[in-house]
Order: sequence, then structure tokens, then C-alpha cells
Amino acid sequence: MTTTRRDFLKSAALAATVPTLASAAACAPDSPAGPGARQGTSSLQADLEEALARHRVVGASAAVFANGEILTAAAGLVNVNTGVKMTPDTVMHIGSITKVFNTTLLMQMVDDGLVDLSAPVSTYLPELRIADPDHLARITVGMLVNHTSGIDGEMVPEQGHDEETIEKAIPRFANMGKIHEPGADTSYCNTATVIAGYLCQRIRGRSWYDLMKERIFQPLGLEHSAVLPEDALLHRASVGHFTSPETGEPVRTSFAFLPISFAPAGATTMMSPADLVTFAAAHMADGTGLNGTAILSPESARAMRTETTRGRGEGSPVAFGLGWMLSEGGFVSHGGGGPGILATLIAHPGSNVAVAVAANSSHGGGLTGELANKWMEEAAGVAPPAPVVRPIVDAEVDVARYAGRYENIAQIYEIVEMEGGIGVSLWAKFPFYDDTPMEPTPPIALRPVGNDAFTFPDAEGNATAAIMSFLDPRPDGRMSYIAQGARMVPRVD
Repeated sequence: MTTTRRDFLKSAALAATVPTLASAAACAPDSPAGPGARQGTSSLQADLEEALARHRVVGASAAVFANGEILTAAAGLVNVNTGVKMTPDTVMHIGSITKVFNTTLLMQMVDDGLVDLSAPVSTYLPELRIADPDHLARITVGMLVNHTSGIDGEMVPEQGHDEETIEKAIPRFANMGKIHEPGADTSYCNTATVIAGYLCQRIRGRSWYDLMKERIFQPLGLEHSAVLPEDALLHRASVGHFTSPETGEPVRTSFAFLPISFAPAGATTMMSPADLVTFAAAHMADGTGLNGTAILSPESARAMRTETTRGRGEGSPVAFGLGWMLSEGGFVSHGGGGPGILATLIAHPGSNVAVAVAANSSHGGGLTGELANKWMEEAAGVAPPAPVVRPIVDAEVDVARYAGRYENIAQIYEIVEMEGGIGVSLWAKFPFYDDTPMEPTPPIALRPVGNDAFTFPDAEGNATAAIMSFLDPRPDGRMSYIAQGARMVPRVD
């Protein structure tokens, strides 16, 4: 899988690898999680145990929906402090996968004739403010859920529990600037997703949390799902872990959640992987769940899976539908992250197969991506696109073209001269996680691969699939943006 901004943050922080946990014995063999599921027809459990040990992850859980049934596996611990074992029904953070749920709520309003995706969002939310009123006037409802709004809205600092409601978050966006013109480009935006969630609760007259439960969880029979933080206490619940830089040991995160006012963007939702693939199955069936209950019209479900935009730059991994990310071969997916957690959901509607994998370690992306792709290929007979590794080119680097400072509302990137080429140092403006770098990191070397793009080489100096691109030269030749993954970060010097 393509390295994301979050992976880069962790690599920049020089996070160590979690050692193998002898006490994290795997628990629960492959177990059926739906009517008619056949036990023992998959190697999920063996695969998960092996990957858990190799990647040195604290705990992980997974589910595969194929041939009309769900198989599950779980291994490791939910919390190193308590020693509680992971089970298939443990609820785990799904992070930004929540964006697909949030878009589902929005598309239900489209089905009900309550909202028009092409209408300006200010039509429905006249109280909404961002820094540039003209920019806001040109943002449509649809732009909120395909990352084309242009709002500089990665994240905002936590404001204290009593202030962390979705409604109270909206006024905090009043000073947010612009990454790009509305609809003119694509840059992943958490704030826009929160606005979409707020729009749902304003028009429906119901709490966003209640809408999630009443309009998705309950109709689909998702019994191991929680969206309010306090509801997680009703389940066996996992917590995140990071690696202590002093000891190299796994440490339970001190951040139970990201700022909960960002719940529609992925701050609070926790689910079992079996519930997650049940949700995906409804989308693959054009809005109808495994229990026969429809949560979306076929037209809206298909619209969510239809490409609307694509990020620029050599490092842009996917296209976007509405809520979903799209990749070659007919795959729809979304990843999720949070304090010490990573999760992956991938579905192939053409084969009616979905895979969900969640891990509770900050470096768990290797495990989730590896297993999701392996099991998808085995179950669907078609492999997700492999990451593209572009060869390093022997070319002189014009340092002045790239060097300088690039910032968004939450992060700072400094491109510096390094080893005859360029390197990148970065730090955050406020902490996302326990291991978020708050001071400039030691520069990480970048090696050219052509077309104003650079790879992050591995320890042996070889090219990797992790790419940082530079976009839009100014009249003086200096580049205007960094693009990595699906995010654009503008130059500020």
C-alpha cells in the first residue's frame, strides 16, 4: 500500500519496532460470523498469527466476506496494560473509514430529496464561515465528501471535553484558509467531512451519533459497533499503542480518541471487522444489507463508487468517488488511523468480496495492508494494484526549485539541501498522537524519480513506493505545493 502522511510522520519520528509479545498468544480460531459460514475453510487465523509476530503488533482482528459468508480471526491483546486478549467481536477503532459511513448518511438525504449535491453548502448552512467568503460560496455539498472543497482543514487542537461537540466545532473553522480553489483540485480534508456530518444532523434534526446508530448500525444488524465513546464500554474494546523511543516496548496510548468533535471524519467510531465487512457488503449490493434491509438507493450506492476526482502528483494513490477511494481493477476502499491504530477496508463489488483488518499498534499499517491484499486476492481471484516503485534517476537536483517551507493548518514541511540533493524535515503544530513530532525531525533524504517527484529510500538506499511530488512551478521556478498521498501542502515562503 502507498505510504501516507501518517506513515511518514511515524518514520520521521524514528519510531522503533514493537517487540514480539510472548503473552499475546493468538485467540479464537477462524469463526463464523454470519448464517451458514463454514468453519475451517480459511487460513485467516494462521496468517494473522504469523503476521502479528513478524510485524510485532500488539493486537489485530480481521474479517473476510466471500461466498455470502463471513470468516473472522483475532490475535494478540486489546491492551498491554490489562493483558485482555483480542477476540473477533472486540470493537476496534476504524478511523477515517468512518468517512464512508458519513457519506452514506449524506446520500440517504439525497435519496429523501433533502439535499442536492450540486448546491452550495451555504444554502443549507448559512451560519457556516471560513476565512474567504467567496471560497465558501463556491463549495458545493458534493465537494465536502470527495475532498475537492479546498479548505485547509486537516485537524484542529482538542478543546477540552465539554467543548468537543460537532456543533461547537463549526465556529472554529471560521479562520481556515484555502489549499486550492473549490473543485479545481483534490486534497484530503477532514474538516469538510465534519461539515458534511453537521449538515446531516442539522437537516435531520437528530444527533449525528444517533443517525449513525438509527440509520446504519441498527438497520444492518451491526451489534458490535459503537460511535459514542461511552458506548465502547458496552463491548470488549481495543486501545491504541505506540512504541516507546526509550525502551522500544509497546506503550498504551494516552490519547483514547482524536478530538471527538471530528467524529464524522473518524475520531470515535469503533467496530468489529465482521460488522465492517457487513457494511461493505451492503454497499456492494447497491445499498441492501445481508439481512435484506436497504440503507441506500441503488443509484446512490453506485454514485459513491463512481470516480469524481483524482489527486495530482506521482504519489497520489487513488481516485475518489463519494466517500470511497477507488483503485484500478474495480476496487473500493478506505483506510483509517488514529492514536496508535490503523485499519483497512477493501471491497471488490465485481466479486462480492470484502476484507477488513484492524491493528492496535501505530506501525500496524504493514500488517493491515499485507493481509487485506493477500486475502482479497485469494477470495476474489483478483489482486489489488501493487504499489509502484519508481526507479531513482541519476540526475542533478535543482535544490532552489524545491527548497523552502510548506505548511497547512496542522503541519510544517521544511525542504532542505541534503547530500547533494534535497531532504525533508517536518513537525506538527499540535500533537495528534503520543509520537507526533513537535520539533523539526532530522532531515530524511529524498531521491529523484523524475517529473518533480522524489522517493523516500529505504535503509539500503533503494527506492520505495513512498513518493513526494512537487506541483505547479511559480514564475520564479519554485514549486507551489508538496503532494503526498492525497494531500496538497502549499508553499508559504
